[in-house]
Amino acid sequence: MEKAMIRRLTHLLCIGLAASSVTGCVDNDYDLSEDIDLTIQLGGANLTLPGSSTDMLYLSTILDLEQSSSIKAVESDGMYGLSKGDYVLVQEGNSSPSHFDVPQVSIGKINGSSTTTTLPEFFNALGDATVTRQTEDVRNTIHLEDNDVTRELVAVESADINVEMVFEVGYSSNDFYGTAYIEPGYTAVFDKCWTVEIGDDASARYLETVGSNVIRFKERYAIRPGHKLSARLRLTKIDLSDAPSGQGLYAPGKFMVENDVVSSGDVSIDLADLPIGERANLTIVSKTSVSTAKIVKVRGIVDPKIEIAATDFDINDVPDFLSDPENHLDINNPQITITVSNSSPLSISLNGKLSSYNEGTVKATVGIGDDYGTAPIIVRGNSTTKFTISRVAIEGTANNIVVPDMGALIETVPDRISFHDATSKALPEIADYTLGSTYTYDCDYEAVVPLAFGDAMRLHYSHTDDGWDEDLDKYNFNTAVVTADVKNTIPLDMIPSAIAVDSEGNEMTNITVSVDGRVEAGSTETPSSSQLTITLRSTGQNIGGLDGVKLIFDATANSGFTGINLNSQQALKFDNIKITLKGGILVDLNN
Repeated sequence: MEKAMIRRLTHLLCIGLAASSVTGCVDNDYDLSEDIDLTIQLGGANLTLPGSSTDMLYLSTILDLEQSSSIKAVESDGMYGLSKGDYVLVQEGNSSPSHFDVPQVSIGKINGSSTTTTLPEFFNALGDATVTRQTEDVRNTIHLEDNDVTRELVAVESADINVEMVFEVGYSSNDFYGTAYIEPGYTAVFDKCWTVEIGDDASARYLETVGSNVIRFKERYAIRPGHKLSARLRLTKIDLSDAPSGQGLYAPGKFMVENDVVSSGDVSIDLADLPIGERANLTIVSKTSVSTAKIVKVRGIVDPKIEIAATDFDINDVPDFLSDPENHLDINNPQITITVSNSSPLSISLNGKLSSYNEGTVKATVGIGDDYGTAPIIVRGNSTTKFTISRVAIEGTANNIVVPDMGALIETVPDRISFHDATSKALPEIADYTLGSTYTYDCDYEAVVPLAFGDAMRLHYSHTDDGWDEDLDKYNFNTAVVTADVKNTIPLDMIPSAIAVDSEGNEMTNITVSVDGRVEAGSTETPSSSQLTITLRSTGQNIGGLDGVKLIFDATANSGFTGINLNSQQALKFDNIKITLKGGILVDLNN
């Protein structure tokens, strides 16, 4: 703003107009040789030049943003909750998705058992076609145990399992070598915690399931020495909600299940193998054996390891004055949006730190998540959730996490913001979780910083406008006073000042520049009107050493305009610009 203003009001107006006032006194028809003294004195009275005005100096021209700048003007109403033309710093973070799983659990110690039970003696006294005896309950055990289960399994209420087992029924005898039959209705009752399926081998057609845990013979099955029933069964589910103490996942890393399979029913011998008057003594032999046992899915609590890489936001091509270390921007409500995709069935919490950097040095750090005293960031299972991290609450915004210290991150605009030291942890909630499946947890980040300022905003900007190449050593004046009326729709109070500098950038002591007055804050609806007086004084023989002006600009928030966003259509306009030259003007046109 000062660059446009000072260049117009000092460089062009003071020097250019002073020169134009002289050229009217020189007759170009004369041959001005070196023998003629062309030093011209324009009187001792004050000289006031006619008033003029500038065009509107729009903020879009003043900021002069690069196409690649992270600061952009909103293209349409409603974008980011702003109005068209509002300035906002927008930058996405470069994130990497996290992948996690809890592997399937293979049970290391798997055992069955073999049990014998002697049947009442078979005796065919009456020539019956069939002699039948009923077994007492035959008990076999299933034992599954492992003391090195992954600690990522915290609790198991129920599980889908893959337990491959064989259930055998045969007989032994010292006095009978014929055929005995297992009659329909013979059952093997597994513990109520199990769900049992029949395999697909040849014996399957003789068997059927009753409910979830009972296997029953539906056809008569012949057994002989060396020919026993061998049925392939599969245990597919287990309910551990009522598991006795010391069973299930009873301690971290320790799993054990042991219970009985109880079989009973009728066994018969036909007349062909047990003639009238013959006796037979049979011992039923039943056996359970387990070949593999895996836990493939659990309903319970799991705690997978989720590692989240740091994510950086590089802030690009921001005007230098916004990064001035003397600034205190006091952004009204900076925001960072975190969109989290969670393909797992788990509810997962997120905590982490946001830090801003300038030239690799940490400027400020704030924490987000319940570990740092903010509202918790919870991502539900199988969902994508958007969280808005902001300095003040945003009405009507779901999942708004308020971090009062957010403004510290951008007291001056940093060159980088990082989300780091991030941790995610599954909540200790019951969920259905498939072991061995790979799930994705992905965080997408976007910084959205509307350029609206709070009460503590302070903006300092200095700029040197140099390289003036006019023949300034031809002119000398005592004092030049420039006055202007300033119309302002930018919501900041502005106090400009300036000093004259030589070609080395040093302050010139024989030319002073002072600015009286201030530009009051305004808005497009209620523009302000202020008056500025700029005074240049020369105490030297001429102003030939003047190479430019160092502009110093201080802007502060105005309590009546805090929270109003900077907009590309906000502008300054200088009206009624007048220049009064005091104490005479000396123009040296020699050489």
